Parts: sequence; structure tokens; C-alpha cells
Amino acid sequence: MKKAFLAGMALMLLCSVPSAAQQQPPFIFTVYGGLFFPSNEQFHDTYKSNSESIWGVGVCLPIEPLLFITGDISFFRPEASITAQGDSTVSLEENFIHWGLLSKQPVGTRLFVRLSGGMSYVTIKQKYSSPRSPEQTLQADKKIGYYGGAGMEQMVESGRVSFFADIVYDYRRSHQKELEGDFGGLRLVVGAHLIMF
Repeated sequence: MKKAFLAGMALMLLCSVPSAAQQQPPFIFTVYGGLFFPSNEQFHDTYKSNSESIWGVGVCLPIEPLLFITGDISFFRPEASITAQGDSTVSLEENFIHWGLLSKQPVGTRLFVRLSGGMSYVTIKQKYSSPRSPEQTLQADKKIGYYGGAGMEQMVESGRVSFFADIVYDYRRSHQKELEGDFGGLRLVVGAHLIMF
């Protein structure tokens, strides 16, 4: 599955990006962070919270002046105590790998509306640890999901950096008995695009 995913992503990039002979496209580095609100029904009961922090990094490559191929990876790591003594814990690890398209529509001189969407590959791992028993790890089946989002972006005057705010919804359902349910959710993030060259 991982090999097919990587091969598909590489093929998409090769087919869509103009050749170096035509033009040298800028390499845009992206960093962001914010809050993730999981769709999983048991999340609030287990972690005593409706949201936790999420952060990620990625790249953008232009196809056209206002259309980009994007790829990024984000990390979500909540942890909670599950006993009154606080010596037993449960933790969730979710890695979201996105690849898709980003379209920008100008609404001012340097202000843009952002629309994004595409496919996602999400890994899910839940760990239980206690001093009285060995650590237990549950891992969900590996499946492809999807995402979509909207936001605003402001380019600074130099044209080398822009700042954005996005609302993004991830969908990823697991049918594995021990980790059944929706492991996607809604994220509110702010970030920056850095144009490297």
C-alpha cells in the first residue's frame, strides 16, 4: 500500500509540474499548527477534551499561477490517564498525509481565498501503558481517506512569505473491531508559506 501510494504521488507530480526547460517553478515550504477536533465518538470520554493540538509541514508546487499541487504531513498526539492513580495511560497517534490541489482566488491586492482538497493516507495507533502489565498497541487498518478545506491567505509585500488560516475536514473510517469508527475530524490551523526559490 505504501509503495503504491508513493508511486502514485510521484507520478502525479511528474505529470503536472512544468518541465525545467519551460520554467523553474518555485519551491514553497509550508508549516502550520492549530487545533484538531476528532470525529471519533469515544474521544471526549477517553481524553476528557473535544480537541488537541495538531501541527504539520509540507510543500506546494505551482501548476498555474493560482493552482498548486500540495503535499503535507501532520501529527496528532493526545494522551490521557485512565486510572484514578494516574499511573495508566492511553495515547493516540495519528499521522495525516495529504496530497491534492490548492486553488487561490484573489479578493484584494495580496489577499486570497483558498480552496483545497484531495486524498489522504492516515495511520492510526493507540497505546495502553501501565506499570502492572506490558504495553498494548492497537493499529488500525491502512486505508485511503479524503480531505477538503477553505481559508484565507495574506501575502506580505516582499512576495516571499504568506500567512494563511484554514478550516479542513478529514474523513477516515476504520472498520477494525478494536478501533472502529471515524478517525477523521475538523482542524482549525494557521500557518505560513515560505517561497524558497
